[in-house]
Amino acid sequence: MNWDILGQQIWNGLLNGSIYVIFAAGLSLVFGVMRVINMAHGELTMLGAMLLFTVTSVMGLSYFAGAALVVVMMALAGFLVNRVTVRPFLGHSELVVILSTVALSFILLNGSLVVWGSTPKGVDKPFNEVLQVGGVYMTTAQILLVGVCFTAVLALYLVLTRTKLGKMTRATGQNLLGARLIGINTTAVYDATLIIASGLAALAGVLIVLISAASPNLGQPLLITGFAVVIVAGMGNVGGAVAVGLFLGLTEALFGQYVSTFYRQGYLYVVMIIVLLLRPQGLFGRR
Repeated sequence: MNWDILGQQIWNGLLNGSIYVIFAAGLSLVFGVMRVINMAHGELTMLGAMLLFTVTSVMGLSYFAGAALVVVMMALAGFLVNRVTVRPFLGHSELVVILSTVALSFILLNGSLVVWGSTPKGVDKPFNEVLQVGGVYMTTAQILLVGVCFTAVLALYLVLTRTKLGKMTRATGQNLLGARLIGINTTAVYDATLIIASGLAALAGVLIVLISAASPNLGQPLLITGFAVVIVAGMGNVGGAVAVGLFLGLTEALFGQYVSTFYRQGYLYVVMIIVLLLRPQGLFGRR
């Protein structure tokens, strides 16, 4: 076995897994707290990438300033997503809420195609020096991606476990009626949940451009992969989504190297089907 190739594929899998982790964490958080499947989550990530291209190329901002601005803007947009497409329909069936977010997804996708076109857009990276660690090649931009991912996951963990907002969020997700009875403002919790999730989606978008181009078409494939991660982990389990996202990113890269590149994407869905057959509630879900 060529250990250099193995190490390179592990690094490549860590990069993809980092994106899966950030994306799936937000998707899982919304379902865990609100019991809502946000079909527009992929388009929020896409907007993060496309807006970063705009603010860096048109406004002349640096990558870091542009990324911070875009994440804040998209996090605030999460408030509007909740108030316009989710909250008005929460008293209806789950299908109504899903269709509402599907409508938002199509609006954002087609609007982006009108504004930016379908041609992928490159973003100037803050630095892109190539480093060699043993036989593994990596760039400083890739290292930045992985570092930001794990920092964001740690921050999300601390927010959910060590802050008053986090305790209110977990209580609302566990028992909505009980949370209301003890005085928790569940409306504010729902707003905060979409704000955090939208910020994570935008963060995934601004990180993607470090290893790929920004394109209006990147949201849908990422949404499908994100759902596979969330389903394997267990719907609503944020910690499980983080673990599964990282695991699937690593094993997907190894599968592509040692089994078949052609069937690499299908590997995720084979794993999902097997998990659903053996454990329908997901690896970390509760019965």
